[in-house]
Amino acid sequence: MKQVLFLFLLVTILNANEHRLLVSGFTKHEKSHRNNGDTYNEVNYGIGYEFTSFREYDELYFGSNFTALKDSMDEWQYTISASPNIRFKLSENSSVSIGVAAFVMVKKDNYKTDVLPEDAAYDLLGGVAPLSSFYYKDFSVNTAYVPSFTHGKIENVGFLIVYFGWKF
Repeated sequence: MKQVLFLFLLVTILNANEHRLLVSGFTKHEKSHRNNGDTYNEVNYGIGYEFTSFREYDELYFGSNFTALKDSMDEWQYTISASPNIRFKLSENSSVSIGVAAFVMVKKDNYKTDVLPEDAAYDLLGGVAPLSSFYYKDFSVNTAYVPSFTHGKIENVGFLIVYFGWKF
């Protein structure tokens, strides 16, 4: 499975014609405080790399990215995502895109209701999130929304994350 994933990512990167450096920005949570009263970290500094197969406006294209950032619990989180997107031209220098990302992340398991912060270990977690981006020349503002949900021992407070990109 690791070889297949590596091969997929390698082929995708080699076929990419648009590359961006990502800098994570901030997050807005649906609730401001955790169950224990602590506030969520909403300044999620980190860095990433995005590559896409974008060629024409109003046509489906695929994008992927890797990021490392401080999560809502102020712990390091590492994410890989892939998404189908459609980009619409607004003017000569600006456009918007919408899409949906499937992602896999490695993060501390402090999202589980029965795990104390000092006992949290790194775990694998996946999901999907709707995306939108605004592009102006080589600069972009990107957003992703993960809704609230509870499933068994997993409790997620919904959030909107905003990050910035620079095309190179």
